[in-house]
Amino acid sequence: MNPSLHFAALAAWPLLLFAQPAAEWTPERPWPQTSAWAGSRSCAGCHADLYRRQEVSNHARSLRPPAEIAEFHQGLPYSHHDRSSGAALTLEPGAVLKTEKDGDRQSLVLEWAFGSGKKGITPLGRAQSGGAMVESRLSWYSNGGFGVTTGAGQREPRSFAESLGRTLTEKEAQDCFGCHTTGYTPGQPAPARDEMGIRCERCHGPGAEHVRLMGSAGNPPAAAGQRRILHPGRLDAASQVSMCGVCHGRTPADTDVALLARIERDPNTVRFPSQRLVLSRCYNESTEGLACSRCHDPHANVSTVAADNDRACLSCHSKPRRTCPTATRNCASCHMPSEQVMLHSRFTDHYIRVTARGRGTKGRR
Repeated sequence: MNPSLHFAALAAWPLLLFAQPAAEWTPERPWPQTSAWAGSRSCAGCHADLYRRQEVSNHARSLRPPAEIAEFHQGLPYSHHDRSSGAALTLEPGAVLKTEKDGDRQSLVLEWAFGSGKKGITPLGRAQSGGAMVESRLSWYSNGGFGVTTGAGQREPRSFAESLGRTLTEKEAQDCFGCHTTGYTPGQPAPARDEMGIRCERCHGPGAEHVRLMGSAGNPPAAAGQRRILHPGRLDAASQVSMCGVCHGRTPADTDVALLARIERDPNTVRFPSQRLVLSRCYNESTEGLACSRCHDPHANVSTVAADNDRACLSCHSKPRRTCPTATRNCASCHMPSEQVMLHSRFTDHYIRVTARGRGTKGRR
């Protein structure tokens, strides 16, 4: 790789101004290196194939400006009578949400669209310039078009302004952007467009030092541990699941028996795969450790081909005394059933166990 290409990419990134201090390991910041952010484009030169696959993945598309989402605009304008508030809501082209009641009118410009669109998209806007974030009362769903945002139907607006949507606390807004952007700094007015969504440095950590080292005129470090970048695939299973769980369901401590029991009983926790996975014997008894990347390619979408998903299961369960007496393919259909715990969405239960087929969370261990 031509070193000049590395430095040309770096020069284009104002994110370099935000250096990250060294800190103790946490799931939120699992990388060990002290570095500035480089921007995901700087990874494309050496990792072209991974970059091309990742930039079109659902992870990378988890936050976008509404103007870029064709399916979001195809159903506009959309009108909805909100029975809880009595207001007439209209979502207009240009991603402007308007509400009207008894001659009063208010509007909200929707600036960010959260969600890849695989299940749905919920837009956010600001109540006013520099004001609090507001979660739109209307969302788009892949299996039904526009409708009331999940959970909003159980919350009655306390004011006319709230008929547009729920005002988020500062912590809630930070959590949303923290799990849907890369290199996000709380308090910044908006994420950089090219770092919206989960991009390279969200998991590998800030990479400016890595780019400098690997693109230097001399010999780059041969040892992986000297390359100033995190390889999440080399984390032990518990650390990797905990890292992914920051956004996919924070894992409970092994000693928190009450929380583990609640996660097992509550069918709604199916939405949080990391929390459910740690209940599984496959996770707790696997010799090599059942990390997320054992089954999932983090740079691509989850495969819909059963044989691809079976491969990880059969790597252990093809051995004597470990085989399934019922079937040798499509393992997840019985052992990781799909559950519908939200009106518009189904989720694969990552609590891997022997279930009564079709009974999901009510099945046996």
